[in-house]
Order: sequence, then structure tokens, then C-alpha cells
Amino acid sequence: MSNGLIILCYCIASYGLSNMVVFGSGPFRIFEWLRYLTNRISDHFGTMFTCMMCFPANLGLFCSLINWFFIPIALTPFNILLAGHPGLWWLAALCDCAFTSGAVWLIHHIEEYFETNSDDGNTITEDVEQPDIITAEDITLKHGNK
Repeated sequence: MSNGLIILCYCIASYGLSNMVVFGSGPFRIFEWLRYLTNRISDHFGTMFTCMMCFPANLGLFCSLINWFFIPIALTPFNILLAGHPGLWWLAALCDCAFTSGAVWLIHHIEEYFETNSDDGNTITEDVEQPDIITAEDITLKHGNK
């Protein structure tokens, strides 16, 4: 498998996982509860699971470190580039953090652009509430401040 295809699959998988965690409720509403609990711990920690730039950055860092130390095949972009340099795990982790955040953010905004500018009569405007997106504020309001 070529490196370009591996990086493309990595970007799509990162976007899919980030989209599920940030916007989805998941099976048994696990992601909804995750966002609720992290928001209860602190607003800063809760932001990590409600932001399409924050979560992928942490996901990229985590995936890079797991890939560098535990998986013998390079799967993240900067682990592919820096695989021959054993002391540069920290550089690969930081670069994968930035790359994943940027790639997911770009895919997310491309998707939003096409959603808001579609000509199919289902144009989403700012006045229309989107019931399929659950934010940390929605969870806090739903469950109250206990």
C-alpha cells in the first residue's frame, strides 16, 4: 500500500472518529455522556470533546505515540516520514497532532460549505436548529447542574 493511500485513509478515519465523538451520540449515548462528564470536570477539559480542532489534535498525538511505540508499521503521516530516526518520536507526535487537527478541520469546513450552499432545497441556515448535533451545553441543560 502506498504512503499516500495510508495518509488518505488516516485522514478519513480521523475525521470519522472526530465527527462521531464531537457531534454524535454513539451507541448507548456513550459520546453524549463523555462530553457531559468531561464538561462537568472543567470547561477547558470539556472543550476537548466538543471542538473539531481540539479533539483531532489530541487524537493525532495519541495515535502517533501508540503507532511509534507499539505498532511496527508506520500508519500516521509523520511516523511514515520519520520512521528511520529513532530519537524523533516527540517531533513525529507534535507534527501528527498539528496535521490531524488541520486535516480534520479542513474536511469539516468543506463539508459545512457544501451543506450550507446546496441547491437541493434543504439549505441549512443559522436560524434552523439542527437536532442531530448535541453540544456540551445541551447535555448540561438536559441533565442540569447536579
